[in-house]
Amino acid sequence: MISFREKSLWVSLLVSAVIASIYGDSVYTLMFLQPNTSLDATTTLIMRITIAFIILEVALHIALAMSQQEDANTPEDERERYHRLTANNAGYWVLSVGIVSCVIQQMINSNIDFDAQNSYTNYALAPIELKLVLIFWLSEVIRFGTEIYYCRKES
Repeated sequence: MISFREKSLWVSLLVSAVIASIYGDSVYTLMFLQPNTSLDATTTLIMRITIAFIILEVALHIALAMSQQEDANTPEDERERYHRLTANNAGYWVLSVGIVSCVIQQMINSNIDFDAQNSYTNYALAPIELKLVLIFWLSEVIRFGTEIYYCRKES
């Protein structure tokens, strides 16, 4: 029997993966198919994805809690706390490396003159907000996946 917390992790992982893939597809479209996008298009994309993520997470966790009311309020034990902290550490490293990479790329881009129009220049000149949100969702997927891995490893 899978515990409520593990089911909650699976829900969060699946929602994050689905939202990240939709976001990634939209970012691909903005960067490579429509390279000169406006700030409004970027802002709208980020807002829509964020709102969809919040609505899906809340709705699915409410449904999950209603189906397992007795297990939903149990306190977190030491093993679960250890798994959560280990997964947070993995997600933190992905987030940190991604953010530093974006900042370094932006610094390099400010010193390079891009004349050619190819896929690298489209990616390099894409708004940093798009890249940072993508890195955030990647770190969340890594975090949820790592925690599920440790939960399954001990079962």
